[in-house]
Amino acid sequence: MRITSSPARRAVFAGLGFVLIVLGATVGVRFTRGSPIHWIYYTPERLGEALAQKKVVVLDFTAAWCLNCRALEEGVLHNPRVVKVLNSPEVAPIKVDITGKNPAGDSKLVEVGRRTIPYLVVYSRSGKEVFSSDAYSVEQLLDVIDKAILLSFLPRSPILG
Repeated sequence: MRITSSPARRAVFAGLGFVLIVLGATVGVRFTRGSPIHWIYYTPERLGEALAQKKVVVLDFTAAWCLNCRALEEGVLHNPRVVKVLNSPEVAPIKVDITGKNPAGDSKLVEVGRRTIPYLVVYSRSGKEVFSSDAYSVEQLLDVIDKAILLSFLPRSPILG
């Protein structure tokens, strides 16, 4: 059985099929390649260690099945400027993957006031939460991390104590 007897239409269907295969393969490779970020996978102990070392902590809540998470990762977190900052010695990028059973990750998500992903939380060197959002831009994230790094170097105001 043929879809059509016209050679021109068969060529169009074959071309369309080829484009869909290439597009699917491209998207598949892009979403499954390794991350350029040197992620620390979340445990309460690893988070405590990073905070004890006075690092800015970027806590990324994600899951393999979350398309919005993948879009933010590709569009924002994998931006070369963001990768450079996240891989710097002052920052601890911690991934909380709740793809499977991860009771500690689920508990931390609830602790930061959420039940849904994607979600990103940034802690200053003092351990204070300075940013949390489910949608953010490259510039917004770079600005927040920069301010979180600088917060620990600013002298305390005599007014604030």
